[in-house]
Amino acid sequence: MKRLAAVLLLICAAAAPAAAPPFGNAPYDWMPPQEPSAPPASSASRVSVKIDVTAAEQILEALSAEKPRPGDASALQGLSVVRRQISESGKPDTVWNEDFAGAFLPESRPGTFDFRSVRLDRGRWKVCLEGVKADAAEIAGSAARRVEALLPADVPLDFSAEIDVTFALAGIEDHVLFPEGERKAAVLIDLGRAISENPGNPRAETAETLSRLAAAETYRAAWETYRRTSPAWRRPDQGPLDPLLRSVSTVAPLALFAFDRNFFPLSRWLHDDMIRAIDALNQEAAVLGNPKTDIGKRAEILTGLRKPGLRPDPALSAGAFLADGVFQELGRQALVDALAAGPEGLLDAYASAAARKKSDLPPLSRKLRAGTPRK
Repeated sequence: MKRLAAVLLLICAAAAPAAAPPFGNAPYDWMPPQEPSAPPASSASRVSVKIDVTAAEQILEALSAEKPRPGDASALQGLSVVRRQISESGKPDTVWNEDFAGAFLPESRPGTFDFRSVRLDRGRWKVCLEGVKADAAEIAGSAARRVEALLPADVPLDFSAEIDVTFALAGIEDHVLFPEGERKAAVLIDLGRAISENPGNPRAETAETLSRLAAAETYRAAWETYRRTSPAWRRPDQGPLDPLLRSVSTVAPLALFAFDRNFFPLSRWLHDDMIRAIDALNQEAAVLGNPKTDIGKRAEILTGLRKPGLRPDPALSAGAFLADGVFQELGRQALVDALAAGPEGLLDAYASAAARKKSDLPPLSRKLRAGTPRK
């Protein structure tokens, strides 16, 4: 998710609108309509999220001492979250201890685990962490609702995620996802890195950032489970365009979480980027659908669709625009139904949305509009 988010936000360099659209304009913020006097709707939740700040609290408390206390670094390694951090880094336990000790040295530089910057800004992080702890239940509830907003209901699903807030993840990521079977996942979030771009970090902004990040990774894991279970998604690819449709439709709902809600509708605030993304999708469909395309070029495109990193296939960036276009024109239920219909469902729904009178959505190519040739 972090790599995908980086790509999508890089191509969306335009400034956010000064006044944010009403809450609920983002697909992940959809809420069922309700009469003002009606009691809250009761329905069995399929997704649960828990926020735990224990690791972050203990790391921060240890780094707040005047000098390193004997045994603190080793004691932190007893936390399951820290064990995962060290394992994910690929470094031995001794590196954790060395970097922890280095945080107290005036001339030290960030190592694998950047404790130094956390210690230097410990006053800020203490206040921030107190707010996160107080808002944990609200953040968790918001994240769970956002996952359910985009998760089709045709397949029975009971999914839970534990979001562990910590500091000093190795590498450049602000979070790491650990799937735990078909029904559970754990996510580690580096608080310092996740909200580093918000200098003031008002409490509400911090809660919003953590909610969206927790929702994104929980959705990633739940969406993977859903697709493995759904008959529509388990159908094998048959036509030359099927790998393209599957890749774009797979990433589409997840990609929505990469955008702050101030950017929705995407077709309004990021219209030029949307045109470029849909154009890239149309061009790749034309190449893959052309029987004269040589096997080398075809293999290059298919490899690009599966290639991770900061420069994935440009057609993949169309996914978020397709999903939001369906949501804004046809509504949330149409989007969820399209996701439930399998890899081709989103393309068919978007073609209908783009064909509506007064729609400003860029059209799909004829090859993609014509029922999307799959045979």
